[in-house]
Amino acid sequence: MTVDCSRTETNVFLNVQELGVILSALQLLDHSDEHLIARQYGPAPVLYNRLVEIYETLDRSQIYTHHEYQRHEHSY
Repeated sequence: MTVDCSRTETNVFLNVQELGVILSALQLLDHSDEHLIARQYGPAPVLYNRLVEIYETLDRSQIYTHHEYQRHEHSY
């Protein structure tokens, strides 16, 4: 099996919760992390803005509220 390494894009299917996790992680980046990511891959705010546009089109009615999430998180 040969892997085509010339591809630079792919499609990834994420549900609304998964996309929310990625957006939250991007918001939590500190300045040094943003700088490192920008040097290697490009500016994180550009990705964040693109993902927010997608996130806003999704049905978020079934997402945990912050309080419910905290309660769920502590059950691990």
